[in-house]
Amino acid sequence: MRLASVPIPRVLTACGAAYLAAILVLVITQTLLGSRLFFAVSAVLIAAYIMMIARIWHEPRAPRRLLYAAFALAVAFRIPPAVAPVNYDSDLVRYIWDGRVQRLGYNPYKVLPSDPALAHTHWDRSAEMPSKNARTPYPPAAQLFFRLVVSLSDSRLAMKLAFLVCDLLTMLVLWRWLIATGRSEWLTLTYAWNPLVVLEIAHSGHVDSLGVLWIAAAAFWLTRRRTALAAIAYVLAVASKLVPIVLAPIFVGRITKRDAFFGGLFLVLLYLPFSTDGTPQLGAVPNVVDHIRFNAPAFVTLRGLTSPRIAAAVALALGLSVAIWTRVRLSAADPAAWAWPMAVAILFAPVIYPWYILYLTPFLFSVSTLPLSAWTMSIILVYEVWYQSRHGARWVVPMWVTVVEFTAVIAVAIIVVRRQRRTQPAHEET
Repeated sequence: MRLASVPIPRVLTACGAAYLAAILVLVITQTLLGSRLFFAVSAVLIAAYIMMIARIWHEPRAPRRLLYAAFALAVAFRIPPAVAPVNYDSDLVRYIWDGRVQRLGYNPYKVLPSDPALAHTHWDRSAEMPSKNARTPYPPAAQLFFRLVVSLSDSRLAMKLAFLVCDLLTMLVLWRWLIATGRSEWLTLTYAWNPLVVLEIAHSGHVDSLGVLWIAAAAFWLTRRRTALAAIAYVLAVASKLVPIVLAPIFVGRITKRDAFFGGLFLVLLYLPFSTDGTPQLGAVPNVVDHIRFNAPAFVTLRGLTSPRIAAAVALALGLSVAIWTRVRLSAADPAAWAWPMAVAILFAPVIYPWYILYLTPFLFSVSTLPLSAWTMSIILVYEVWYQSRHGARWVVPMWVTVVEFTAVIAVAIIVVRRQRRTQPAHEET
């Protein structure tokens, strides 16, 4: 039986049940990232996601009852991992510490968790966080978010739930964007059910959910020609994490000079409280460019030919170049215009952690972004490193993981290009 002929309620029930069961196994067993059980759970999530998206991909209309049931399931997938505890080695611990030291009057860019003079800022085993000897890499909007959450509740659960709220708001923004652009509301599930989103936000609690929310909001508002709001949202996205900075060309000619001026002023105001010497605080970012490598074969190749700083500049230039191309050729309502510039910049970045790919996830509802959808699934394989490192292995992505991760993306891209070439003549004849 072809999947397209199976009633949507049956597919929704089967896929939703399998997805939820896998999530519960992940939470109840507290299995380690990269373990065999973790990959088995991820395989179930991916299979359920692919089947559900394949079934609704060409559906022009979403009955309210079924759509809301799918949304309710998306929320249900997130609640168990969101309330589950996290270990001291989670990035969440650094977020809380950064927020805590701000409340105590410290500049988070000027202090280190390992400083004995800051022993009073720690709790439990927070002094053992992996980044204890590094300056914070998180931009000002993220820092202010950390402070806000810690002010409300100084706990890991509060921080996780705050990211979950950002996640659910992104789902809402995408839903409204699809409606505004005349697309099927079913496509909201491309984000809402994406396994990487659930694993990296609800389960692991990464701050990238904040930047994802703002860049999705910027796309929505720019499409609706709410240019001032779009500019502010874009600035907040960049000031949450630097990944969306390559999207600047998309706004050229689409926002007014006044919007651009106030957006730039807003960015300065965000950085100002943390700048003691009049320069923007980049924290650990230069150190990452100079010394940290993970899952970055393109960057390593460029670095071998030039230097780390030049290789980083090339990554930025390539992302901006793609954004310029999409600005000329694509509308602001096209998800490819937003996804591909960031994808190219990330591809050539010195570090490609799975949660960096979250920035692409609100824009994976078109055929042209299907290769990036494949990347959100294939990159989960890099968690092999987390598990092996606990058993004495080096913090290096195995070659077979790299090959599978990027081959999956290339294979889907080839399939998409071939199918588009086959259908193009038919469209031209009509």
